[in-house]
Amino acid sequence: MHSRPYEKLLNGLVIGDRLHMRQTAEGRVIAGSDFGGADPGMDAAATARDLFAAMKAMLRGADGLELDFHTIGYRPTPVDGFPIIGRAEGTGGVYVTVMHSGITLAPAVGLFAAREILDGERDPLLDPYGLARFTQ
Repeated sequence: MHSRPYEKLLNGLVIGDRLHMRQTAEGRVIAGSDFGGADPGMDAAATARDLFAAMKAMLRGADGLELDFHTIGYRPTPVDGFPIIGRAEGTGGVYVTVMHSGITLAPAVGLFAAREILDGERDPLLDPYGLARFTQ
C-alpha cells in the first residue's frame, strides 16, 4: 500500500513481524506484507486497509498519515528458487535476469551480464543459472 505524501517518518527500510516499509523521497510510505507476493485474498482493498492500519500503529507521528492507493505485486521467483541469468537461446537479443534477491545481487549480476552481452564472455559462476535448465 502507498500513503499520501507525508512528513519524514523513516530513514530506511523497516522490516517488522507483519510488514516491511520504506518512505520515498516525496514522502509516501510504502508497505508490504510479504516478500514472496502472497495472495491478497478476496478483497485486496480490505487487505490494504488492514496493512495500512498495522503500519500506522507501528509509527510514531503517523496520526495524519492517509492511505492513497494499493498495488498488488508478485515477485519474480523462479520455480527452483535460484536466479535465471543468461541469454534466451533461440530468441535473438533477449537476455534474462530474474531473481528474488535482485537488489542485493544487482551489482554482481549487472557486471556479469554486461560482460556477456558486450564481450560474449560468460562467467563460469553463472553456469548453473541459465534459462536452458528448465528445458531439460
